[in-house]
Amino acid sequence: MRTSDEVYHRVRWDPRFDPARFVLGINQRGAAPKRVPLPSFVPGGDIPWHRIVFVEADGEVLWDRATGVDRIDASEAGRVRGPRLLRAPFFTARTPFGWDPAAAGWRPAEGVRAPAGAADVRVLTWNTLWDRYDADRIETVRRRPLLLTALEAADADVIALQEVEADLLALLMRAPWVRAGYTLGTDPGGRDVADSGLLLLSRLPVREAGWHRLGPHKAVTAVTVATSAGPLVVAAVHLSSDHSADGAALRRAQLARLADGLGGVAGDLVLAGDFNDGGDAPATALGLADVWTEVHGPSDRTPTFDPGANPLAAVSSLSGRAGRLDRVLLRPGRWRAAAAVLRGDSPAADGLYASDHYGVEAELRPGAAGPATPPAAADGAEDARAREVARRVAEALGEGVVHLAGSRRMGCAPAGADVDLVAALPGAADPAAVRARVTAALPDATRVRQVAGARVPGLRLHTGGLDVDLAVVATGALDPAEAVARRAESGGAAAVALSAVSDADAVRAAVGARRAAFARLAVPVKAWARARGLDSAPFGGLPGLAWSVLAARTVREAGDAPAPDALRRFFGTWAAWDWREPVGLLPGAAGPRAPLVVLTPTEPVRTCTGQVTAGFRDLLAEELYRAWALLEQAAETGADPWPELLSPPPLHGRHAAWAVVTVRREGTAEFEETLGRMRGRLVALLTALAEAGAADAHAWPRPFETGPALARYAIGLGRTPPGAARLAAIAAGWRDGLHGVAVARADPDGVPALR
Repeated sequence: MRTSDEVYHRVRWDPRFDPARFVLGINQRGAAPKRVPLPSFVPGGDIPWHRIVFVEADGEVLWDRATGVDRIDASEAGRVRGPRLLRAPFFTARTPFGWDPAAAGWRPAEGVRAPAGAADVRVLTWNTLWDRYDADRIETVRRRPLLLTALEAADADVIALQEVEADLLALLMRAPWVRAGYTLGTDPGGRDVADSGLLLLSRLPVREAGWHRLGPHKAVTAVTVATSAGPLVVAAVHLSSDHSADGAALRRAQLARLADGLGGVAGDLVLAGDFNDGGDAPATALGLADVWTEVHGPSDRTPTFDPGANPLAAVSSLSGRAGRLDRVLLRPGRWRAAAAVLRGDSPAADGLYASDHYGVEAELRPGAAGPATPPAAADGAEDARAREVARRVAEALGEGVVHLAGSRRMGCAPAGADVDLVAALPGAADPAAVRARVTAALPDATRVRQVAGARVPGLRLHTGGLDVDLAVVATGALDPAEAVARRAESGGAAAVALSAVSDADAVRAAVGARRAAFARLAVPVKAWARARGLDSAPFGGLPGLAWSVLAARTVREAGDAPAPDALRRFFGTWAAWDWREPVGLLPGAAGPRAPLVVLTPTEPVRTCTGQVTAGFRDLLAEELYRAWALLEQAAETGADPWPELLSPPPLHGRHAAWAVVTVRREGTAEFEETLGRMRGRLVALLTALAEAGAADAHAWPRPFETGPALARYAIGLGRTPPGAARLAAIAAGWRDGLHGVAVARADPDGVPALR
């Protein structure tokens, strides 16, 4: 039986569980256990672990100290019904609360389905001016009724408030219009509002809520609301002001944290609040559109904080300058800005304003959904060109046998996929002779290079618009026609190279009659992996075979599900997968201890993901979850998910610095061979970076700059990058023997957008 803290942390961090649906039973002396929503429990706080006596989800007891019950893995209770958008580790789950008339109290609110019909969404943000400072000059008691009246009159769907204190929270909780129509984004009896001053109220159904601490008294709070156009995340924030020491630096750090955390939120997003910045930095840093600018144009600088017009603003202003500090920011996508107005910009009859800030109300309108446009597979003409290349190579090599391998053999090649060939040649193959014969047979071939550092000799070249990888296996006395079937006799690297053919055949056999369904799944999955930079084994990602094995497992277990359902199943399955368990096509698959293990389907069975680090595994899980969320949202709304699925990831938000790897032709060396040697050793550099503390380093598989004898690649160094001296020391050891290769550190703006 697990301990209570083990169960808590399992629910908190495992993406298969929805923490908001769990309740902890807390022992009370002389009374029945107190029921506490799991998201409200504070580890290390006032309640020790031994006072947790049961854990319940969806009305079912999953863990009980007294009886020894531990059913958390055996039950479906508390499991996610759809992907959470506000995910750990950035967001800590919170429980939304609504007014229960029968109980005459605020209770955890149950999420409900989206309302029917098309409708705009109105979002209102307002800094309410707490009286922690200058209380004797800001007329708080007289202002609060003005504020509540203005909030009720706004009739907004979602209200984001800042500088909410206990008395204002109590007034809101007693207001009939709040009780009748709004859900609070957190437990009003908890510490969130007191710690950050942030409060979200939603008239739309709230599916989930989350909270993240940005620093002392600073946070971001968020809810996912149901709309007619699908789930919409609305987040609220209040960044540091210039009253704080070095407020500008604090804001930059907070924006960087927001860019990182919100970049992991899939789908439609609104961020509202007081950014304490009168310029364009918030929208630019976060990659979001400013609704006011979208509606009124870039030349409109209407202030939301105006000390010259509002006496309350004059009390707290340091500079006397007016500025547009309060904003509603929108992620470009399904929603567009329809209107934007100020609230509270006129005083009451006695000249008193409701706050020192004006509220900003934005009206958002959903756009029309387009048709689904999944990526295309290689067409018949391209397949014919690939087969022609294989035929001409086979003719050139004469007595050998040339096999088509990889995705083209499996029938799941995306458009433009490489042509993977394995040549079995009798005797001892001469790499130079193979190169001469192949280039003679393919006179239009370019970028021909000998593969350096490979386990078996090979060639890479480009011909007929296609990249070709040729592995050459010397079979000795063994008949080349029998080499694949008898590959174990070749041993070592030769057996591995030949298994590329048998592995492809095993994948085809695993899906059986569902080969067309397999292709319809594997092709878009591989296109998605490429767009998100997850697809290259030399750069620490997953090779094509791994993606094919995952797709084959999904198709084999999904039955005759339609393509969209199979795709959602793929991402849902692997997003929630416990990667401590190896994945294979054979029953009882077992593999080495590693961050992530996908096994080849034929002998010699081995992991094809040994290059994957723990940091990349975590990135992969995050990306799989994001894709699942987008597809679930598209299934609900009918929108086309592919523009977002295939968008480049927010790399500049993830990485605080870069390592730029530059490859140049040096002397008489072949540039392509120098490039190949670098690629062959790049995983070693990633491993060294992880050991130096950059566990979340991510090498982008495609160069951001190329030339006839130049290629530059970017490696994101994560949130805590090594300094220039440490990187130089790591690179010096790694570069030993790599002539023409240099590594330099670059700041975030030193690398362009990567695709």
